[in-house]
Amino acid sequence: MNKQRIAFVGCGGVADHYLSVYREIDFAEVRVCIDSDPGRAEQAAFTLAANLGKPQPRIAADFSAALDDDIDLVVINTPNHLHREQTLAAFDAGKHVLLQKPVAANLADAEAIAHAAEAAKLRGTVSGLYLSYFDQPLMHDLRMMIRAGWFGDIAHLYARLMHRGGLAVSRQVLSGQANWRASLAQTGGGCFIQLAVHYIHLFKWMMDARVVRVTAMAKNLNCPGIEGEDLACAILEFSSGALATLDMAWNTAGEQLSIHGTRGGMEYIGNRTLMLDSSAGEFAGHVIRYSGESSQTTPGAPGASATQQVSTVTAPSLGDWQNPFNQHRIFLEALRDHHEPFVSIAAGVDDLRVVAAVYESARTGQAISLE
Repeated sequence: MNKQRIAFVGCGGVADHYLSVYREIDFAEVRVCIDSDPGRAEQAAFTLAANLGKPQPRIAADFSAALDDDIDLVVINTPNHLHREQTLAAFDAGKHVLLQKPVAANLADAEAIAHAAEAAKLRGTVSGLYLSYFDQPLMHDLRMMIRAGWFGDIAHLYARLMHRGGLAVSRQVLSGQANWRASLAQTGGGCFIQLAVHYIHLFKWMMDARVVRVTAMAKNLNCPGIEGEDLACAILEFSSGALATLDMAWNTAGEQLSIHGTRGGMEYIGNRTLMLDSSAGEFAGHVIRYSGESSQTTPGAPGASATQQVSTVTAPSLGDWQNPFNQHRIFLEALRDHHEPFVSIAAGVDDLRVVAAVYESARTGQAISLE
């Protein structure tokens, strides 16, 4: 079995959490760690060198090192505004590409990347998009439940994804330190483009439906050091008729995923607490074990509780290389076995079309159609 020789580009931030996947998988061999900060590249190389069966990666500060002859795959974890230039250069050099979400900082760059990906595919080059939420077996169970009718007809979905990173970035910028996440041009927006793409993609994939209309509000409430929004709320209408509410923020914290249909519902809070109730009977999936005992009662008064089955489902770590749903592992296996990648770049471009419509709605105060 041939090893995949890899350039790991962008070694800070979230990339640090999944370096261990490349260290442990036997057919993955990182040859070079690239970062504008040599210290981050050196630390990544040190982490990867902990596997004594593999050579220690060399270190570089310039992206051109990813185009060397001994590289097969370029894993790009860099800021959004660099994606177009780097991905197109990798395709031109005949390299496979795994690109961190979102595809780019703006729709035009994303479409250019997708066009280049299609052209590269004709030459045998494989590309894909990394979306970490697909690491979670729970998401795959929920898709199976939707398709099996466990929820009945889906009426509403809800996603809240919030962290206080914008407050930290704002303080950093106001103290005189640069950060690309504070730049509207380099990020493409604020909290919504960075966070909402996860759930936009998940909801479309779970229901096999497209977004047809959006309405939204966005503002910068607490982060004067950043140019984009630190708070955004959007309502998405899907081709199925279902509605979804997405609440994203960089100025507070909390996470929740909910699905509600005519036969059942679920709530998943804090990547830990799962609450289920359905008249469709029991369900056994990768991580969900539902007994089928449902009260299906409506609370007698607003604020009263309904009976739900409560369990604990903990999200796997991004670096869990033994997790069969780990998206870095799945991409490497797809490359090895000549399969299609799990998430295509083209699918990620469609997510950005929704993001662009959300920003247009927030700017104009009008509902925006994507039909």
